Amino acid sequence: MNISTDIHSLFVLLLAMFTLGATFLAAYTTANAIRLRNIRLSWRSGKLKGYPLFSTLFLGFAGLVSTIVYSFEISQVYTVLGCYSWMGVCWFMSSYFTNKSYITDHGIVKNINDPSQTIAWHQISDYVEKPSSKGSEYIFIYREPSESIKRTKLIRLELFVPDRNIHKFNKIIDLKIGKTMTPVADSSFDFKAFE
Repeated sequence: MNISTDIHSLFVLLLAMFTLGATFLAAYTTANAIRLRNIRLSWRSGKLKGYPLFSTLFLGFAGLVSTIVYSFEISQVYTVLGCYSWMGVCWFMSSYFTNKSYITDHGIVKNINDPSQTIAWHQISDYVEKPSSKGSEYIFIYREPSESIKRTKLIRLELFVPDRNIHKFNKIIDLKIGKTMTPVADSSFDFKAFE
């Protein structure tokens, strides 16, 4: 029984499990993105020019290390490096689709893997627009669907809309909920009450 061999085997097993988990997560997220219908508007909301920061950096680092390993022909780490590169691709795909905001005919999807960040147009009770740099922050107040009216809980969803999409987004809001709500003009809101 060699401890270094056992540790290496455990490392490879853990790496294989994480690679398999990342593959399932990427497949699930991609399936959720493909399943969305009637998308009117979408935009990337990652921190690195619209792309997710950490997964992009990890994928770039894995690509750099892969280039170095293949150029020096270090064949004993090809399998491990292949797993890390595949994990990077899967992590990038899942975080890319998760960080993307979708506006559909049925509602707002801020995170395709989290149902609590998806609201239908008919659920929205009120909303506030707060202009900020490079876009506007929308705060939507909606009711959690429940069978009891007395136990209805109000939830808020914050959505940042970039400048290039504000006009189209406002048109969709006017079309979907503008008939039931009208924005209040020339009044000041206490935005800290929403924060």
